[in-house]
Amino acid sequence: ELIRPEQRDSFRGRIGSILLQSLSPQELEACLFQVVGLLNCASQITDKERDELARMNLKAGIKASKNAAFDTAKVYFKAGREALGSKGWEGNYGTMLDLCSHGANACFVTGDFDSMNALIDEVLSKDIDAKEKCRVSEIKVKSLHSIGKYNESIDAALDFNRQLGLPALQKKPASKFTIIREYIRVKRLLKNKTAEDIANLPRLDNERYEMGQRMNDHLSICVIQVEPTMVPLIIFQSVTTSLKHGLSSSSSPAFARLGMLLCGPYGKPHEGREMARAAELILEKPGMRSSAIRTVLITQSFCYHWTSPLKDTIAPLLEGFQIGLEIGVTDKACYCLVGRSYHLFFVGMPLGSIQKEVEATIHVMTQLNQGAARLRIILLLMTVKKLRGIEAEAGDESMDCMLATTASTGDVTLSAYVNLMKLEVYILFQEWREAI
Repeated sequence: ELIRPEQRDSFRGRIGSILLQSLSPQELEACLFQVVGLLNCASQITDKERDELARMNLKAGIKASKNAAFDTAKVYFKAGREALGSKGWEGNYGTMLDLCSHGANACFVTGDFDSMNALIDEVLSKDIDAKEKCRVSEIKVKSLHSIGKYNESIDAALDFNRQLGLPALQKKPASKFTIIREYIRVKRLLKNKTAEDIANLPRLDNERYEMGQRMNDHLSICVIQVEPTMVPLIIFQSVTTSLKHGLSSSSSPAFARLGMLLCGPYGKPHEGREMARAAELILEKPGMRSSAIRTVLITQSFCYHWTSPLKDTIAPLLEGFQIGLEIGVTDKACYCLVGRSYHLFFVGMPLGSIQKEVEATIHVMTQLNQGAARLRIILLLMTVKKLRGIEAEAGDESMDCMLATTASTGDVTLSAYVNLMKLEVYILFQEWREAI
């Protein structure tokens, strides 16, 4: 009360500046959010102080993101951009690029697509190297996929690879001959390598290839909805790059997906398990943790159940969810919960217990704003309720509505889920004609 209201913000800003200058690096890290909050109160600052303020907000935003506090991170990234102002790209290009790129990711995670698109467009409009646009290009690909614009997502990913000067597949059906030819090439490169041999390959040190690998990682998810025959080719391309040029964080899910192909359509579950094991060994290498969630999701959902009891996947999938939240990959984390919930159903957990688990899971996904994963869990809940004789007719109508929606949106994955659960119910009720 001793300070006049109009002077309080300026006073807080000076306190923040004093703390910034006097605290040790360790002390500053411990109270980073408080110090940056005080610094942001300053109303009149010099150009040098603006640069420092922007860097501090970037640091605070990154720390908040690592703590999965993305709403808070957005505030810091925005404050940093505002500190630099309209001339930020000219005076402090690197910091502005990081603020926009990290800010776009925070907006994507929190569902603020308008702000995300504005930041992505701002970066993509700049006359800068394609490599510096990688982060926002990835976010653009993921965001288009998340809202069901699968073709646009694929086009954005393929276009970015071309900008990098890397070979990019054509968006068209792949012939059996092409798939077999590329599979044979991969088999020759593998040369009976064990999981340990693969995990001990050198680290990829080519930045362009590493970015291309990350984009292929996203592509392998997108093309399932549009042209599934492209999936093996993308997997083979990613594995080939890893074998020829070295391992990156995208190598682990690439070998996991190769394991998925070998276990399923290629009918070689033991070879597939070895590739899945290689994927997990790669994760143990420094700097590979960012791909842990994707690897766990693939190996536990599509590989190990061919040679081990399905119940053995339930605990790892829950761990995958927890890892995903820790590293900020919320969408993939929730799909681990989807896999876990369905596996609980298929291992024969009592229906009443499953219903409680599923209802709790739906609550979590609602809080995390993960609509696509939530739909798949709602479908499981409707199935469980029908088997328990609860709201059976309403469940049938909802499933039919889901199928109609998937037909209009082209969501073939959700369509497969719906048809699988309808088939499960028909078989359990011995409604053979409907099942056929």
